[in-house]
Amino acid sequence: MNAPDFTKASKEALGFLHSRLGMDLWMVTRADHEDWIILTAHDTTYGIQDGDTFRWADSFCSRMVTGDGPRIAPDARDIAAFADCGIRRGREIGAYIGVPLRNGQGELFGSLCALAREPVAPAITQELPMVEVFAEMLSGLLSAELNTASLAREAEAQRGELHTDALTGLANQRGWDIAVAAEEERCRRYGASACVIAVGLPPAAPGEEAEDRHLRAAQALRQIVRRPDTLARVDERLLLILGVECTSAEALALLRRLDQGLGRAGIPCALGMAMRHRTTGLRDACEHAIAAMEEHQADRMRS
Repeated sequence: MNAPDFTKASKEALGFLHSRLGMDLWMVTRADHEDWIILTAHDTTYGIQDGDTFRWADSFCSRMVTGDGPRIAPDARDIAAFADCGIRRGREIGAYIGVPLRNGQGELFGSLCALAREPVAPAITQELPMVEVFAEMLSGLLSAELNTASLAREAEAQRGELHTDALTGLANQRGWDIAVAAEEERCRRYGASACVIAVGLPPAAPGEEAEDRHLRAAQALRQIVRRPDTLARVDERLLLILGVECTSAEALALLRRLDQGLGRAGIPCALGMAMRHRTTGLRDACEHAIAAMEEHQADRMRS
């Protein structure tokens, strides 16, 4: 029998907790910097679905993990820390349950939580140990899967060596497609963020060998991109970078480092970046990054 995975275990846990404790909405969530991502939802009232995203600061859970709010509030209307939470806008919230989920390093990953439209009996506070046991179980599964995902990226990188560009040794189009498909699945499963950066190289200057410029660009990029990221040369003058577990702020910082590093190497180029959107995925981000790079390229030619 296969061991339960995090997603399946989350669905089963939410179903059991709903049958045992009631509440209108049970969720397994991820806190990803400013975002609060609903990975799995068991909802009978609010219309919240898997993949919905809210602001972390608007959630009751953001106050719970800091200790400003309780883990169980039979009448959430009486909790001062919850009074100004944005999640209340347009929603009646009478009761709350929330317990942190943590990764293998003990860092906050998200929460196992529940909401109800009406207050519930105070006796529900006696059920907190049971909810905490479920949170510990899910955290353990999560930690194991995240470790496996990290190992999978390394294995994919090794397999990617079979799909390399002959000139630069970077991933080729096939290697890029494999990396993007695998990371898209991880993003959907764990609510991770990611970015795509497109690097457009200009034609070789008079007296310069194009191959030499491509090799120097590849060498410069290898020194800048992070170890888990994928770097590919997909056509004669286009290189692509897949930034994994990458927030918008981290993506912009990477973009700046690329611009500075390529500039120091004497390689003029055009850059474009796009973040993955949860509804359209990494392939759409790739198209947007290339379009942004082409716009940057056109601006450079006009100036």
